[in-house]
Formats: sequence, structure tokens, C-alpha cells
Amino acid sequence: MRCVIVNGAKLKAQTCCARCGRVISDSYIREIGSRRIYCDFHCYSVALEISVLTRGYPLPALGAWTGRS
Repeated sequence: MRCVIVNGAKLKAQTCCARCGRVISDSYIREIGSRRIYCDFHCYSVALEISVLTRGYPLPALGAWTGRS
């Protein structure tokens, strides 16, 4: 994942951090691929770590969700 650090820019609409929900001020981090916005590098790094961990597990079979085999 790649990101851009934005300083001194105002968003058109009031936006919240994709991880913690705090209101974004005039400096923030925008993820390039998904265009998600994070309030600081800490929130971005935690979101990145969580996404890497969850992508490592295979999805369960369809029968596991519906109760059918």
C-alpha cells in the first residue's frame, strides 16, 4: 500500500478518519489505491497492519456460513 502525506490542504466536505473516526484537519494521510483518508500516520500504520494480517487467512467454505455442506 502506498500513501500520500497531505499538509495544509482543506477537504471540500467534513471527513472522518477511516480507522478511528476523528474529524480530519488540514493535514492527513490519503491511501493512493483505495483513496481512504487517515488522520495521522499511526492510524494508517494500524490499518495497514490489520489488512495484512487478515489477508493471510483463507476464506471458510460456503457450507460453513450457511450450515449446508
